[in-house]
Amino acid sequence: MMAEGELFKKLIWMFKVQDCCHICLFCRYYEVCITEEPEKGTWRRMNMRYALKSEDTEQITVIQWAQHNVCRNPELKWLYHCPNGGSRNQREAVKLKQMGVKAGVADLCLPYPKGIYCGLYIEMKYGSNRQQESQKEFLKDMAAAGHFVATCYSAEEAIAVIKEYLDLPHSGKEESVIRDVARFTEDERLRRELATNLMQIPNNSILKDGGIKGGAM
Repeated sequence: MMAEGELFKKLIWMFKVQDCCHICLFCRYYEVCITEEPEKGTWRRMNMRYALKSEDTEQITVIQWAQHNVCRNPELKWLYHCPNGGSRNQREAVKLKQMGVKAGVADLCLPYPKGIYCGLYIEMKYGSNRQQESQKEFLKDMAAAGHFVATCYSAEEAIAVIKEYLDLPHSGKEESVIRDVARFTEDERLRRELATNLMQIPNNSILKDGGIKGGAM
């Protein structure tokens, strides 16, 4: 039976930890969690390994992966998030709108040209969340402008898209022309060469649960 003092300590710890999907009283990770005490007056952020999954945690995982791989791919230094969402009071919302914040802008941007694309945009979703109309419009416009865009429902899918994008060479050719030539040419060598400048999945795809949907311009 749990000692009264230990019970009290675990109850107190429950209020110090944020975004945790476990109950401290019965959590097998409790000893791991308390190894580093939070600084006085601060909240301890729970290890992402034990956090409740959400669009935010998936995106944080992508950014953490990028930070750990900057030496291998220096472009990842400038993978950034445009904070257009979230709850704000009315005054702050008006100010940000005046400063240029726009609804629909994708969550992640990698502003480097690769292959036939001039940049990469990724919209992060999770669970049953769907694209808003403003997000669909933004992704469609960016794809038409020459970016590669995708909507990903997990960190794994987003990381896979980024990895493939980073492996593309730099080129300024038109996607539709290259796709048509690569598809219909009888020259196998030319087809392979052109294919190296293209992402394997269609532009503006939705990646969820290991499947790919959409891809319409």
